Amino acid sequence: MQWNDTDLRFVVETVVTRRRDRDRIVELVRDKPDLVAPLLDDPRLSERLRDEKESLARISPRLLFTILLRRLRLDLADQGIVYEREGEYRLPVFAGSQARDLLDEPGMFDYLVDLLCSFVRIHSGTVYWKERGLWRKRKFSDMDLDDMVALCHLVAPEWRPRLYRRIGDIALFLSGVFPDHLTRLWRGVRRQLRDRRTLADYEREGRYFYRLAAQQAEPAAPVAVLERLAEQFTLAREILTTLSDRYLRPLRDQYFATPSA
Repeated sequence: MQWNDTDLRFVVETVVTRRRDRDRIVELVRDKPDLVAPLLDDPRLSERLRDEKESLARISPRLLFTILLRRLRLDLADQGIVYEREGEYRLPVFAGSQARDLLDEPGMFDYLVDLLCSFVRIHSGTVYWKERGLWRKRKFSDMDLDDMVALCHLVAPEWRPRLYRRIGDIALFLSGVFPDHLTRLWRGVRRQLRDRRTLADYEREGRYFYRLAAQQAEPAAPVAVLERLAEQFTLAREILTTLSDRYLRPLRDQYFATPSA
């Protein structure tokens, strides 16, 4: 990954504490991601993000999620567990080595970082179309699974693969980062029929649309990653749930819009 100077300066000043020529170091590592990568595993970065809340405003979401996901990858080597949500309970699953192997597969780590970044800013709009001689309109949000499914029926076929991929991303993100919120939606008094999805429902739909996206992927899409997410959706969800519980919980409201009922 390429990093801007603000991100690089944050990393350098946190990790390279015995040098005063930090601007010089930033110059040396700029456009050299292979030199920056080992620095990102330093535990002082995640500790600083935890202890200095103002530092969150200094760095990009991409650097934040990269640091935390790399921290989790190191944790998996030591602790060997990921977490699963069952209602209000958090259950340990001894699949840490499998989770680490999945993160280490080509393209998977970067894909999950991109996925998290894609939900920092939600896009919405109104689509107009003509049906049976009448003009119709509907508001769409790219964080709403049902909206994206409906949009698949309105766009040209060449646009559908990226929507399939987005639907898979929504299912993985919501069931992984917000599993507790999905439980509250299910138990809430005011809910529409479309909100009555369980984690199992999101998993089934996520697998289906990732597989569909892989079969009809755009040339630039990571087909192998999409296929693996379809096969290992549960494990990928548990990775995000563990990341959310350990590191993202205090940051979720700041970085992500809470799913609404």
